[in-house]
Amino acid sequence: MSFVEDSEINFASFPTDQLIELSYVSKATNDMGILGLMNLLEDAVHKNKRNGITGVLFYDNRIFGQILEGYPQHVELIWKAIIADPRHSELQVLDISPLQKRRFSNWSMKFYGSDEISQYVPELKMGLRDTNATLPGEILTLMRSVSDQNEEVKQQDQQARSA
Repeated sequence: MSFVEDSEINFASFPTDQLIELSYVSKATNDMGILGLMNLLEDAVHKNKRNGITGVLFYDNRIFGQILEGYPQHVELIWKAIIADPRHSELQVLDISPLQKRRFSNWSMKFYGSDEISQYVPELKMGLRDTNATLPGEILTLMRSVSDQNEEVKQQDQQARSA
């Protein structure tokens, strides 16, 4: 199921014991500022931990990109809170699909701001700056690439430790 309207998401169509991944982009209604982002992230981390949600959140130039992972009933709770959050507008679901294993298992919510995006995934920063110019599938691929880069760093660390 790709690129669906939020009203079309049927979380009950997934088995309750099946991990799923939901990704979306949205526009912030106002510039968040560092304090606003810190408050949002702290709130997200607590809600996600309570609900067994992992994932990653990107923010740059009033654009959010996020991937949520968890069981359908928990992802649905978080998704409903995001939809109701007045800080978000123009929400666009990129994908919702079954997941064999968590990509972001160590992160109840990893955050990437402008500086981190530039450092680790420069292509993503360009994609988030102008969501109209970039295909949603490209944005999703770029967001998922963060987990791939995280795995590469873990493997390099393990190799360095065993050397």
